[in-house]
Amino acid sequence: MGYYGWGTDIDYETAASHYRIASEQQNNAQAMFNLGYMHELGLGMKRDIHLAKRFYDMAAETSVDAKVPVALALAKLACVFAVKNMEELKILIGPETWDTLELYWDLYLLTLLLGLLGLVMVLRRPRQMHHHGRQNN
Repeated sequence: MGYYGWGTDIDYETAASHYRIASEQQNNAQAMFNLGYMHELGLGMKRDIHLAKRFYDMAAETSVDAKVPVALALAKLACVFAVKNMEELKILIGPETWDTLELYWDLYLLTLLLGLLGLVMVLRRPRQMHHHGRQNN
């Protein structure tokens, strides 16, 4: 196959074409996963993390064996998406504000974690059960 370049030159466009055929005609989860990976990195096609997620999701729906690799790939994709958005956020909020955020990042993180811990404690606390006991004669 052109993706790995075993016995041939690496050709991402040809590989993507073969993976599309395999995913559409044979409903092949590995081909769907590989297309997701190629979209994520922009190998032989335009980089598109939304299409990458779509192909990863399709792979997980197609095969139970793909669920763990897809979960890992989606976690990585979420991190990449967050980093990309943080870079865009730097432009939106201005350099002075960003410098302040970077200076006190540990305090903001601690506040966020304490807030999440408080939320978990509130949601996990046992509910008071009111038993209306019957008297047995």
